[in-house]
Amino acid sequence: MVKGYSDPAMEEKFQDRYFHTTDSNPEFLKDVEKLSRSIPHMCFQCGTCTGSCPSAPRSSYRIRKFVRRAVLGLEKEALTDPDLWLCTTCYSCTDRCPRDIAPTDVIMAMRNLAFKWDIVPRNFLKTIQLIYKTGHGVPNNDVNRAARLKLGLEAEPETTHKYPEYLPGIRKIMDHYHMKEIADRILSEGEH
Repeated sequence: MVKGYSDPAMEEKFQDRYFHTTDSNPEFLKDVEKLSRSIPHMCFQCGTCTGSCPSAPRSSYRIRKFVRRAVLGLEKEALTDPDLWLCTTCYSCTDRCPRDIAPTDVIMAMRNLAFKWDIVPRNFLKTIQLIYKTGHGVPNNDVNRAARLKLGLEAEPETTHKYPEYLPGIRKIMDHYHMKEIADRILSEGEH
């Protein structure tokens, strides 16, 4: 019995060291940790990640909220929140985390899980299609080529624009995960 408490109901609550509700999935944290290869369960909500985030002052994005959702098993709430897609993957939060958690990788893991549920913003799906077609999410164009030449750079960056022979390899990876197929399907379903 916990000292100072004689109520059996309170004693039972103190024995339960896990958060359980009908909305939580205890496996969600395990899935996120496995995919991210990080330790979000070690987060003590100091706010350094959100304070470091360049997206936070300009949006409603709060990375620590997503880390907390992972810990609490709030899978549906995390994966259906449109803010999940506001992370720029700059890794400022990861660089500054005092617990050596990789919040950026936690977000990327959640995005991968959301993709399995077909929860992906249309612009991300269109980016998948562009990467499949050109090897780039933002393909090079004549304006960018002219700017690169003016800066003394080669017109084509060190990418598939310069080395198109690598594009089949990119497509092979994407085909393995059915990324373009899934993007095409979801985008076509939205057109009806």
